[in-house]
Amino acid sequence: MSTKYLKRFFQPRSIAVFGASERKGSMGGIVLQNLLDSGFPGGLFAINPEEYQSVFGVRCYRALTDLPEMPDLAIICAPPESVADIVRQLGSHRVKAAMVLTGGLSISGNPRVSNLGEDVKEAAKPYGLRILGPECMGLLVPGSKMNASYSHVNIQKGKVAYIGQSGLLGTAMIDWANGQEIGFSHFMTLGHGVDVDLPAVIDYVSKDPYTHAILLQLDRISGSARRFLSALRAASRNKLVLVLKSDIIFEEANKPSLAPGIPDEDRIYDAALRRAGAVRVETSDELFHALETLTRMKPLRGERLAIVCNGMGPNALATDRLLKRGGLLAPLSEDTVTKLNALLPYEWNGKNPLDINTDATPERFAAVIAILVKDASVDSVLCIHAPTRLAPSLETAQEVVKVARKSMRNILTCWMGRATAIAARNHCNSVNVATFITPEEAIDAFMHMVDYHRNQVTMRQTPPTYVEQNSQNHQKAVGLLENAKAQNRDFLTHSEVCALLELYDIPVQNSYYADDINGVIALARELGGSVAVKALHVENVYPFNYDENSRQRWHDLAQDIYSISEVRHATTKLAYRMSERFSESELFGFCVQQMKRGFQSLQINVGITRDPTYGPLIVFGAGGYAVDVLADRHVMLPPMNMSLALELVKSSRVYRIINERSYQPERDVEQLCELIIKLSEMVVDLPELKCLEINPLLLNKLGILAVDASVSLGEPSRLSISPYPGNLEEPITLKRSGRPAVVRPIRAEDEPEHLLFYNQLSPESIRMRYFYSRGIPTHQELATWTQIDYDREMAFIVSAPRLDGKGPETLGVVRAVTDADNIRSEFSVVIRDDLQGEGLGRILMSKVIKYCKERGTLLLEGSTLPANKGMQGLAAKLGFTNVFNAEDEVVEMRMMLNEPTEEWQITRLHQ
Repeated sequence: MSTKYLKRFFQPRSIAVFGASERKGSMGGIVLQNLLDSGFPGGLFAINPEEYQSVFGVRCYRALTDLPEMPDLAIICAPPESVADIVRQLGSHRVKAAMVLTGGLSISGNPRVSNLGEDVKEAAKPYGLRILGPECMGLLVPGSKMNASYSHVNIQKGKVAYIGQSGLLGTAMIDWANGQEIGFSHFMTLGHGVDVDLPAVIDYVSKDPYTHAILLQLDRISGSARRFLSALRAASRNKLVLVLKSDIIFEEANKPSLAPGIPDEDRIYDAALRRAGAVRVETSDELFHALETLTRMKPLRGERLAIVCNGMGPNALATDRLLKRGGLLAPLSEDTVTKLNALLPYEWNGKNPLDINTDATPERFAAVIAILVKDASVDSVLCIHAPTRLAPSLETAQEVVKVARKSMRNILTCWMGRATAIAARNHCNSVNVATFITPEEAIDAFMHMVDYHRNQVTMRQTPPTYVEQNSQNHQKAVGLLENAKAQNRDFLTHSEVCALLELYDIPVQNSYYADDINGVIALARELGGSVAVKALHVENVYPFNYDENSRQRWHDLAQDIYSISEVRHATTKLAYRMSERFSESELFGFCVQQMKRGFQSLQINVGITRDPTYGPLIVFGAGGYAVDVLADRHVMLPPMNMSLALELVKSSRVYRIINERSYQPERDVEQLCELIIKLSEMVVDLPELKCLEINPLLLNKLGILAVDASVSLGEPSRLSISPYPGNLEEPITLKRSGRPAVVRPIRAEDEPEHLLFYNQLSPESIRMRYFYSRGIPTHQELATWTQIDYDREMAFIVSAPRLDGKGPETLGVVRAVTDADNIRSEFSVVIRDDLQGEGLGRILMSKVIKYCKERGTLLLEGSTLPANKGMQGLAAKLGFTNVFNAEDEVVEMRMMLNEPTEEWQITRLHQ
């Protein structure tokens, strides 16, 4: 997440171009020409070992040492073999930012250049020099009048930042956007990203006030998935983020391995992007159309769309696409229908979508849309136009635009055709009204906005309270895994798996074990009734270990065996089949269970898997022995709460079956959600747990029951999303009342109590905290305060049991928000008015000071009003330096926690 020196890329005061010449095809020359043509206001230098006096009027120097001053940014377009040496020279002369446009530094199989990319990275490391690239197309920032790229055209100024990994797709996007009169706030491709990576750039542009949305084009996720998702989540809370992710990897050796049990990585990427609040687009066409909506559309008021056309054919295409994408047709109010009846032919059907007939004039189009945008049940309108003599495209567009410019609602337009429709589309582009060629394109673009809206709602859902159970057994679970690893096993035995599930309060079918056929018969006699016998061997102890047709695994099982003779025959058959496939050391005996398939049981597959990029994942879907379990397998990134667990359950067909057939659907869904939370707890508690599969998990009127399960072990994993840091919880006693309480990090589940806490603050306390009087916070604000990314910020609350015994209550909170480079952290603290004098302020401030210091933060700072003498006095006692800021009329409190060790840290501290 480090953004150090990135300002020198986006807002440099001077630029030096290595390899610039007037030779035809010179990349350096193209870059220098683009800088000149864009009107770059800073200093420009050309560097070329050939004895040029100037390049396109810019003075040329033979070497870096000849420059009159060192540049903020160096752009390297030199031959591949010389790049690492140039980087060393730049570093030794204290240049801190370099962009490498040179290609061929990462070509596998070419011994001459295959390691040059790594050489560049190593050359920059000793000097702290930031590298963008290699093999990037460059950087365009209209706000800085800078086109530092090899693009054939410049870009217009806009409010969308484009960050890509493909240079050619980037130049195609620029060309298309210029044709649509669409601009950008920033435009760049990262190339191979040996240093400046995607998370750092996302962090930088997401803080730019002129950037309203971000478009990402990705070929791969390199580096830390946790950093990437953290940056993406932070950006998507304030800006719409769309992602085009391609899956083509040309070199077989570089293809990532799939997570066990997941048939394709697309499901994982979709789950990761949804969890981060981003919207995925599938094709480059969708990306282009998404740019259209991002640039031209107003904030979405809701999801209900009204469709207007002068014919039913295009209406049908649009409606079909909308419903298939899960969109909503807006219902028309009685008042709207009445007004439309006076305007439209008598044969119109009175419903949405609206067919306003082929004889519709431009005035009729505009009048109908003007009525629709005043209907409270209509959130957006799509106007589809097929040209006729009565309604020429351009004239209709002019009338529709008049309505669109006055309305607060979004009006999308689709001008079908080409020869006569081009002028209408150009007119819409010129006045910033979203326009498309086909109804399907318009619907897809609208649904991108809807998907973003839904993602934001999901991200900010308040989860129901879930009480963690049997925390004292977690250490026993750790012991189970340690015991297996001590025996050099990367799996748990069947009995160990059952014990592990029971430690997390997951109901497990009673299992009994035998070493041979006679032992199985003895167990069957003792159990009575119908039994199942499973052969245990080296393959089925591993989760998700299916063969190509997913059938061989179930041949190791005999079910519904009643008589002893049937038991003997079935077990003998199993033993013979196993002896043909496995050696004696690979066989682990038999497991015997009573049959439990009655009570109209639904069979479910649930568990944990691990992806090479995103780490642990929770898996959920239909299960059993007679279905293709891969067909209904859905994933979500842990850690999870009850809201996220419910979303995962709803994504599977299991949810529909429960709603159709269950006697108690709410109870069943709640039990499944609680089970998923327990699996999420396992992921956090047991980092060496690689995979876990429960299949089948039975669900019937008696509840849930795990019938069969397996666990594999591996190296410790790291979650892609920071889990709740339970290790920071600390019991305390209030100073005056002696009341027991706990200081702990805030959780999403705390939102209801946080609202009650806020409502108990006096107007004066609110003014002291926020510097102004304010009303009750919205759900969105509360979600932002409670659903935090622990990698980026921290909020500690004091929580104590209510005096009336009705659950916990929040007594005080301290918050620290740290910048991406861990230089500064800004704190704020507020205590409930009736608890002044209990020592909570000192407790919370001491907690946040210790936390930030151990985290390596350099400076902790905050500000308060001059009238807040209590806060100033507490800060002084804790070691803060208080200084009055006359310009802002606040008292600034500052404490150095750690000393800077690098020059750039010192510079940042003084900015």
